[in-house]
Order: sequence, then structure tokens, then C-alpha cells
Amino acid sequence: MMIQKQLSFLLSKFPFSVPVGYKWIIMQSLAGFEPNSALQPWYFLPYEEIFLVNERWPFIEEHTQLYSFARRQDCDDLACFSLIDGILQPNVVVVHAWTPEGFEVSVRFKSFWDWLRNVVNDIEDWVEMYDKC
Repeated sequence: MMIQKQLSFLLSKFPFSVPVGYKWIIMQSLAGFEPNSALQPWYFLPYEEIFLVNERWPFIEEHTQLYSFARRQDCDDLACFSLIDGILQPNVVVVHAWTPEGFEVSVRFKSFWDWLRNVVNDIEDWVEMYDKC
């Protein structure tokens, strides 16, 4: 069970229990960990690229922590798990990173599954854009 060892290693990066959907997508090999992979234009971040957004850039909501777990390859958007006072929230926060201010919150999805449905919409747009080329 090599995938289980890899998953355990990846999950050790997060100081909380991640949503079950995140683990399931990985276990089913439905997401890649580099650009141009299964969920293109999105990809899950490998262990060494996962980071606490608040440590890299200041954040006004001081009780909130954002842990990046996915990135959109054609821009600087990061999908993040959100913790408030150390408690994982059900929502996924997408931030536009590397701005002059550090980052901006672009959108908040109610759940990991809502974020994933949006990813499917992004895939559709991506495919249609490249089909026109």
C-alpha cells in the first residue's frame, strides 16, 4: 500500500484532520501533484509546497489560519483549508497570492465538495479554451 504511506506523509504536513473528500480524491488517484495533471488547471500541492499562508503574508483576521493545499497553474490562486481558533472549518478559501499586499481572499466555498464542483467548471472552461486553439 504505497499510496497509504504517501498519503500519511502528506497529511503529516497539516496539524489537523483534513476533510475526508481531500483524502478520498488522493486515494482514488483523481488529482495530481504537479501542473498539467488530472484536475488541470488545478493541482494538489506536494508536501514541500504546502504552507500556512498567514506565516508567509500578514492577515487581518488574526484568529484565522489558512493552509494551502491546491494551486491553479495559470495564476496565483491557492485553495486553502481554514482554521478559526485552531478548529478546522468546513469551508475552502481561495486566495489570490503574491499580490503587493501578500494575498487577497477571492472566494469562499461552503465545503471541500463545493470547491471541487467549481474545479470541474474550471476544467470545462480550460478544455473549451484549448479546443479553440
